[in-house]
Amino acid sequence: MENRGYSIYEVGILGGNDKGEINFILFYLFFILIIGDIMNVLISGARSNIGYSLAKSLSLRGHIVYAGCKTLLEKKALEEKINHEKIIMFPIVLNLLDSDFDIDKLNIDCLILHASIGNGGSILELSNERFNEVIDVNIKGNFRLLQKYLRYCYYHGRRGKVFITSSLAAFFPLPYLSTYTSSKLYLYHLASTLRLELLYQGLDVSISLIMPGAYYTGFNDLMIDNKSKDEYILKDKALTISKYQKIMFSLLEKIDYSDLVKEVVREIEKDKPKFIISRPLNQKIFTKIYILIKTFIV
Repeated sequence: MENRGYSIYEVGILGGNDKGEINFILFYLFFILIIGDIMNVLISGARSNIGYSLAKSLSLRGHIVYAGCKTLLEKKALEEKINHEKIIMFPIVLNLLDSDFDIDKLNIDCLILHASIGNGGSILELSNERFNEVIDVNIKGNFRLLQKYLRYCYYHGRRGKVFITSSLAAFFPLPYLSTYTSSKLYLYHLASTLRLELLYQGLDVSISLIMPGAYYTGFNDLMIDNKSKDEYILKDKALTISKYQKIMFSLLEKIDYSDLVKEVVREIEKDKPKFIISRPLNQKIFTKIYILIKTFIV
């Protein structure tokens, strides 16, 4: 039977005073003891949008969630948010560029690599600094944290689960967004190769890819706008394509990403999660058709 989590509103146990909070904590501990299959989950990029929704859904289902935030300021903002919503999770500062982060002390059962950044700009114009910002987080940072977790599982003889957020955009040539899309394609191939390596090495860690399509989170607009005016060589062309890209995303973006969150949570709780989790369905199908056509044409 599938485990079902209950929010504090459903159990009706949390009051507005200290006694109510103590009652809830006692209930929560009891809930953990009786429901079983509770996981310690670490998720990067959990401050907002899909990352936060994943962290929230998992915590409401009784899992211990460490919600990674890039800075102390983001951590404090997330603490205020979960206190307001009466959710039990544990925000931590998780900067993917911090080589000193100790994953061993968290006793993690499931790692979700969700954090990424996007800097727009043409290959002609993009500065080394802004290029490296994307590569350092999306590629190097994710790789280092993933490697730490794999070594933790190996040296402690633990089973593990890894979920890596890539993007359907990885399979499309999107002008002025190539740094971001190529970093997401790297994550796709990293996960695909890692599955084979782990099978060969006999390490009991499942690998899954989260492949979102276009959702309205503000990230795409931010990435399109995230170009330095000092970098422009062909300014008119850069501004024109930004305008049309915003129109394109406004037509494609789906507002509600709960379908993706529900499927990811469902797979996380399975003993053997599937490899690729992708939504919205129509964009997933379109991407498959595009790849098929491109394969035959090329």
